[in-house]
Amino acid sequence: MRILATLAFIISAATASAQAILPDEPLAKAQARLSAIADRSPDQQFTLGAVGFLRAIEKTLQLRWQHNMAIKDFDLPVLRLPVPPNPNAAPFTPDLILTLFENLRDDLAVSQAALEAVSGDVLVEIDLMRLWFDVNMNGARDRGEGVIEFGANSLFGRGEAGQMQAESLPVRFDTADVAWLNAYTHLLSGLSELFIAFDPTEAIAKVRAADQKMMDLMGDTAPSNQYSFMAGNWVGRFAMVYGALSQQPNAENTRAALGHFMAMIEQNKVFWAAIATETDNDLEWIPNATQTAALGFTLPEGAAEAWQAILGDMEQMLKGELLVSFWRIEPAGGINIKKLFENPPEVDIVFWAHGAGLLPYMERGPTVSSRNVVQFQRMLSGDALLFALLFN
Repeated sequence: MRILATLAFIISAATASAQAILPDEPLAKAQARLSAIADRSPDQQFTLGAVGFLRAIEKTLQLRWQHNMAIKDFDLPVLRLPVPPNPNAAPFTPDLILTLFENLRDDLAVSQAALEAVSGDVLVEIDLMRLWFDVNMNGARDRGEGVIEFGANSLFGRGEAGQMQAESLPVRFDTADVAWLNAYTHLLSGLSELFIAFDPTEAIAKVRAADQKMMDLMGDTAPSNQYSFMAGNWVGRFAMVYGALSQQPNAENTRAALGHFMAMIEQNKVFWAAIATETDNDLEWIPNATQTAALGFTLPEGAAEAWQAILGDMEQMLKGELLVSFWRIEPAGGINIKKLFENPPEVDIVFWAHGAGLLPYMERGPTVSSRNVVQFQRMLSGDALLFALLFN
């Protein structure tokens, strides 16, 4: 089975939850307009939270466009989304990656606050085809800036989005979906906190300075072969990641990440409990067993329960009730992930692989099983990852 092409934009790690009720106007304008409403209805409050989420993603794209931060071959949230070239870009500086994730975290907090302030039932119909990111900051919707186009381009490459010719894609988001979107804000907030905890600025600066020095030494001399040039680019990216990881992470950020991941699970519980009781069937975003999805996909029987079992395993793991297996002591025990987040050690990949660097976090006890993940994968065949990103 293959999910409809119209799901492409949803399953991108960074745009999966970026659905909001929006007219054809820039997000910044929509956010200001909604913020100015003194006594917002539940629908307007949800819309403000969703616009805030979209705006948070848009601002990362705009920052990257301003500095030509294409960042290829990094399949990471937000950074994986394609941005067009900027012929008048400002210089790139090593601190921009940290700035991007700090801004993303702070902007998502605004979205979370708006969503948590929703009081009452929500029913908002959204035309997904009207959603767009003002990447080049010109105040107009240009080709390729639609959210659907972004998702298709990030998944399939340029050109696939042009095959999506639907004039409208209406979806009705309801009260349960408030928790769904809130869960996604916490997921991206937690990931942002982890990036901040391992501040890559120094590693990026060191690698870039060394690259420039080696280019100066080469001068006008042609490289011995094209493979060495390509290998140099790959090694440079690896060195940046290695340098960022090989340090003492900031415990304040890792603890905040743990809190966000726990909040994500709690919001998921609210969401799944709410949709299980729904009796309507009208342009549903994620349907229960008696409903139909507006986008045409069908959930196999038991898929919701299987996903909640995975979330249950994750919750026990983050609470330290289930350990993560480690090859040196399995099946007797494993690593306590909660302690790792709460008091993170200095990272040394070699000592972590050996176990010496993780010894204070090793315990005897039950470990998390892959059984529920395997069951979910079998149930959804080749679409398991797509639904996992949709469910969050």
